[in-house]
Amino acid sequence: MAGLLALRFPDFFQYPNSRVIEPFGDGYKVYAVMEYHARWDSAYSHYEGMNYPFGEHVVPADAQPLFSNAIKLVSRYLLDVTGYTRAVLHFSLLLSLLLCAFFMYLALRKLGAPMWWAVAAAAGLAFLTPQFPRLASHYGLGQAAALPIVIYLLLRLEETKSWKTSAWIAVAVAAFALIHFYFFAIMAFFISFYYLFGFLRKPSVRRLFRYAFHYSIQLLLPLLFFYFWMYHGDPVTDRTPQPWGFFTFHAIWEGIFTSLTQPHFQWVNEHLIKIQPTEFEGRAYIGLVAAIGLLALLGRWAYHRFRQPVVLAGGAFNGFLNKSFWASVVLLFFSFGYPFTIPGLEGLLDYAGPIRQFRSVGRFSWAFYYLINLVVFAELWQWAAKASWRYLLSGLALLLLYFEAYHFCTAVNLRLDEVRELQPGQRYTDIEGMNYDDFQAILTAPYFNIGSDNLWFHGEGDIVPRALTLSMQSGLPVTSAMLTRTSLGQTLKEAQLVLEPYRLPRILADFPNKKPLLLMVSNDKFEHQKDRYGHLLEGARLLHETEAYRLFRLPLRTFHDRIEARVRDIRNTLALDTLSLYPHGAFLSRDSVQDFYYNSLDSLPAEKSYRGGGGFQLPGSEKSLIFEGPLPRQAAGSYHVLSFWAYLQADMAGRSFLEVEEYVPETGEGAGWQAHQVYYNLRALDDDGWGLLEFRIVPNRADTHFRVKIHNPEMGNRPLWLDELLIRHEVAEIYRQGEGYLWKNNRWYPVQ
Repeated sequence: MAGLLALRFPDFFQYPNSRVIEPFGDGYKVYAVMEYHARWDSAYSHYEGMNYPFGEHVVPADAQPLFSNAIKLVSRYLLDVTGYTRAVLHFSLLLSLLLCAFFMYLALRKLGAPMWWAVAAAAGLAFLTPQFPRLASHYGLGQAAALPIVIYLLLRLEETKSWKTSAWIAVAVAAFALIHFYFFAIMAFFISFYYLFGFLRKPSVRRLFRYAFHYSIQLLLPLLFFYFWMYHGDPVTDRTPQPWGFFTFHAIWEGIFTSLTQPHFQWVNEHLIKIQPTEFEGRAYIGLVAAIGLLALLGRWAYHRFRQPVVLAGGAFNGFLNKSFWASVVLLFFSFGYPFTIPGLEGLLDYAGPIRQFRSVGRFSWAFYYLINLVVFAELWQWAAKASWRYLLSGLALLLLYFEAYHFCTAVNLRLDEVRELQPGQRYTDIEGMNYDDFQAILTAPYFNIGSDNLWFHGEGDIVPRALTLSMQSGLPVTSAMLTRTSLGQTLKEAQLVLEPYRLPRILADFPNKKPLLLMVSNDKFEHQKDRYGHLLEGARLLHETEAYRLFRLPLRTFHDRIEARVRDIRNTLALDTLSLYPHGAFLSRDSVQDFYYNSLDSLPAEKSYRGGGGFQLPGSEKSLIFEGPLPRQAAGSYHVLSFWAYLQADMAGRSFLEVEEYVPETGEGAGWQAHQVYYNLRALDDDGWGLLEFRIVPNRADTHFRVKIHNPEMGNRPLWLDELLIRHEVAEIYRQGEGYLWKNNRWYPVQ
């Protein structure tokens, strides 16, 4: 197995620490988080490198605390090895593949297979594991040894009945959960159904107490540890209970029984029937040998009228195989999202409690991969051992396994890439004249913030790896975030730093000092988003410039100065441009003909409103009409902006959709349709959770009307609150002045 790993992963041995698997995205984030935590964090349980100044617990931060804390411990008390974090991660993945094969081998040996058969099958199964593609990015989930170790220890428990074996299971569950917490969920589900089917097979009070004893050691002890270490006393109370993805990241049958990495399925897809595309999280191909074996097992079971167990192999461990098989089948159906993904039953998820936290249920199908292959190869050997001519067919099965394993594992690009800023002499700490102690944190443009499942700032281009590299080398934390289940309130505070100047960001009061921020600008993407982030350069001083990026000194006072500049500009316009402003009721516009539509919505009762005491209060799950009619001064191809304020402190409100339907009023004939994601159109944030949303509408004809609807099917009957609806030409400037405020294009600035 070690030899096969060396053949498949030559880069890992040649560049173990100087190169990376994925130089961007989720993969690079893991490198940066692990090294930052090992090198800079003061506590073992808290990661401070992102979401500054709040940070996050190391488990949802994906710091892989089993490894990063071990590196931190060794570096703190023995020898500084924080510079070898990447090598530790790489070799942990290879070791896990080796252990995957080793424990599958041990299990097959226990089930009666000879050494040569167990070795051949186990090595092939390790390279066909559905976790293999995770090595390209989701490194924590690429720990392929997790389930084989637990399966083998449960097998040993059948033999020993010892609490010590259960203690080893608890250690395995906790250890792999400290690498990625999804392993705890998968193992907990599998072990729970394993004991349930064991009890139903032979129910008795004695068995119930024995199972309860072992179950409490294996799962309840680790659960108590994680509860008190992660959740008890957590000051964050506004993490979303229903992250986005459950109805997207689930498995389907095609992802289990077919794989387009295989030449035979490519041929089927091209010449016979199109195989339905599968989402990445839903792929857990079990292999053609296992699929044929499953059909044979089910056929034999049906032939005997379901009067005998599905699995007959295993000898003394036949009961173990049957319990494990049915437990994995339950997890397989759960990986499909059943029953919640069945049309008409989606609403049941609202009553599913903690299950709603599993946004990527497709991962639960991994248990079925290991169990069905364990069963099939145990059955196949038992069948082959009865006659010599059957050895030929069994050998062909092994050849098919290796054929598929080769194509499967080579379909994943795992060549290591060089990152320029990780090389000696090219690091950010090698920049002459830069003293990072003068700053308190890094602000990025473009901005990135992922994890609240309410607002998404994706951070286009190379800004994510650049900022994270700068962070782990300098020790400066980043105000951005690529985390999991982060606080909605914290995310709104962070976003105020980069959205257009409107209110002094509340987060400034949370900063521990008055040091300036270090602004990192990715030149290419910044030029394409100047309208969104250009204001950040106001008051910033350039410190370092390359073709790819720039570094600026950004004093905290600039956030106040930029708001004052906008208020001053409005005040001067109203005072000095009186000849070019035309009154339209309480408003002023630069066009003598009214080119805007405004509705304060004050006459509508609502529990929450942005201004005036009224607004839309709409059931989230329904497509609610918020505007219907022509646009002001509409023309074909003219650019209009629809804006309103929405209450975004409500969980999932930012995941709503706006639908714009264009139609001919006389006939009702459709003339166009647009859909907008709410969070992507956020322009400004007030201190009380209200955000200004702006949507571009471009009519196809001059004589049409528009219906604008908003909805969020995930919110059920929970309300959406909207207020202050304005539609204007994109280039229009609409002003208003009242007692204590100035107003421009739906922005309200309080003044004395």
